[in-house]
Amino acid sequence: MSETQEHAAGDSVPELKQRVRELEDMLHAFRLRLPNAPAEAMRELAESEERFALAVRGTNDGIWDWDIRTGKVFFSPPWKSMIGYADDEIENAFSTFEKLLHPEDHDRVMAALNDYLAGRTPRYAVEFRFRHKDGSWRWILARGRALRDEHGTPYRMAGSHTDVTERKHDEEELRKARQAAESANSAKSVFLANMSHEIRTPMNGVIGMSELLLGTELNETQREYLEMLKLSADSLLELLNDILDFSKIEAGRMELDAHEFDLNEVVTEIAQAMGIRAFQKHLVLQHHISPEVPTRLIGDDGRLRQILVNLIGNAIKFTHQGSVTIEVTLESTTADLVTLHFKINDTGIGIANDMQDSIFEAFTQAESSTSRRYGGTGLGLAICHDLVALMQGRIWVESQAGKGSTFHFTAAFGRTSGISIKPKSPRIKPVVTAHSSMKVLIVEDGHVNQLVGARMLEKRGHVVTLAANGRQAIEYCGKDAFDAILMDVHMPGINGYEATAKIRQIEQTSGSHVPIIAMTANAMKGDRERCIAAGMDDYISKPLRSAELFQVVEQFARRPALPEAAPAFVDSAPPPPRPQVEPPPFDLAEFRESTGDEKLMRKLVAIFTEDSQKYLRKAEKALAVSKATPLYEAAHSLKGMLGVYSSKQALKLCTELCEYAHAGDLKGAQIMLDQLKKECSLLGDALNASFGPGT
Repeated sequence: MSETQEHAAGDSVPELKQRVRELEDMLHAFRLRLPNAPAEAMRELAESEERFALAVRGTNDGIWDWDIRTGKVFFSPPWKSMIGYADDEIENAFSTFEKLLHPEDHDRVMAALNDYLAGRTPRYAVEFRFRHKDGSWRWILARGRALRDEHGTPYRMAGSHTDVTERKHDEEELRKARQAAESANSAKSVFLANMSHEIRTPMNGVIGMSELLLGTELNETQREYLEMLKLSADSLLELLNDILDFSKIEAGRMELDAHEFDLNEVVTEIAQAMGIRAFQKHLVLQHHISPEVPTRLIGDDGRLRQILVNLIGNAIKFTHQGSVTIEVTLESTTADLVTLHFKINDTGIGIANDMQDSIFEAFTQAESSTSRRYGGTGLGLAICHDLVALMQGRIWVESQAGKGSTFHFTAAFGRTSGISIKPKSPRIKPVVTAHSSMKVLIVEDGHVNQLVGARMLEKRGHVVTLAANGRQAIEYCGKDAFDAILMDVHMPGINGYEATAKIRQIEQTSGSHVPIIAMTANAMKGDRERCIAAGMDDYISKPLRSAELFQVVEQFARRPALPEAAPAFVDSAPPPPRPQVEPPPFDLAEFRESTGDEKLMRKLVAIFTEDSQKYLRKAEKALAVSKATPLYEAAHSLKGMLGVYSSKQALKLCTELCEYAHAGDLKGAQIMLDQLKKECSLLGDALNASFGPGT
């Protein structure tokens, strides 16, 4: 025998003697229980116990074996060394286990053990802290199985202890790192919100004043300079929006706002808007939607517009001659979802093969010189990539340098229920026109923002009163009645939220309700929701754009023309109020065009009264018991129905009823429902008058 072998054998002698003693003790115990056991059975038992003993020594886990009837417990030497003890330093007793448990973990561990033994849980596995000999605490994972008699009563339980302290430490470090990252993201969101507010506030003056100046008499040079100024400001705002969107996506705060929309309208409006840019470069911009694609879908049309505008804008930017084509086809359908395939094809400069996989990464351009030559941050495609992912789709590109590109993306949308109608013919959505002059209170502490908002509304024919802070706004509301209030959110003293709460409190006794529109430079996710939750009716972000401002304010134009009153400040008297023109209950030409079928049109007229009254009764019932959710559901169903009948006024009132119900404002909802009932009655009479009752 070699020296190494002899040394190894010598070292193993105490271990072998210890194992023999353990086996002899075990065999003796079993002989006492089975005095007349056959020799073969005893030999098999000895072999089994020897294998168990080898398993105990061959694992790093601690093994325990508990005789539940006698209370005796066997703790293997590794079990004891795991917590710093030699084999003879602690007693093999169940009480040892309990004493070593951390006081905060004791009751939880014992409850887990008792639940398992009682059969209330299928397995025993629990983590806890165990006291080490040096006084420190080690994290232990305990697992075990019980043997049960014919009555299901446990009489023996064995298992293992695994030291998971390092894993727990790693988990704690990971938790701290995640918490730090979340704190950093939160701090970044606050910073971005503040940055958005600080940048948008002066931009409101730049863009707003540029727009106002462009509406005055200018010579050719002045107009050229002013248009360049406004173009630069618009580009800066677009850049800011890209950064905010990317940050929201990166922080996991971007969510889709799903609702019903008309795909044909979305694509047509984008094509017509982008067509001006294409025309300036002498390009042909075409679009085609496959006939099998459903017209009405459920999804976030705003984010879909963002993707299409970005991809089409890029196609026009990188194409110097030829054409850009938009194509929409049906990819697949299920019972609930429709997946569409969008293609934007151009005859532009193309993309090199080695860049096609990386262009969807943030801050990446197709060429190093692209940013200097064409502008942009390289965020647009990264945002498109993430928005498409939110829509359960994917985006990719096929391109060849010098021969153009085709950008593909798929997106899933919900199906709509109800009567299908043919898509409307392409048309440009007209700008909203006020039917009457409105009294509008602007609550804003910034002089530039006051000037921009007031001038835009006064040129529109509205009468404007200015309040420099929330306290003044509350005072003015107590003295006069307004058709709408534009409320800045961030003001010194009483801010917009507090002023809104006070005004709503006053309305509790008066029974009135003035629409309050939040006007803020914040543009982060949750800002609109916070404003609605605070009791406001709508939201508009700075910088103000005249078209958007008119649309948001004039949706609340429900009163007859008001007598002219002097605004809080004017350089000259505002133009006289526009005479009120009551719109017809529905647009006959549009209704006929949208259905495209005389028989279907008459069928729709015949069922209008019964169907509309059904939803109106549901809404009345919900209001009677002060239930906002069923009220919203009834109003939402009626809204989908009214859209078929080309009734803008009824649809507008129903939309507002949905908003009141969503905000939980039941008093406002009651007022709106009364108006909606009258409008539906007028619509029913007009439909019957046009097509004859009972048709």
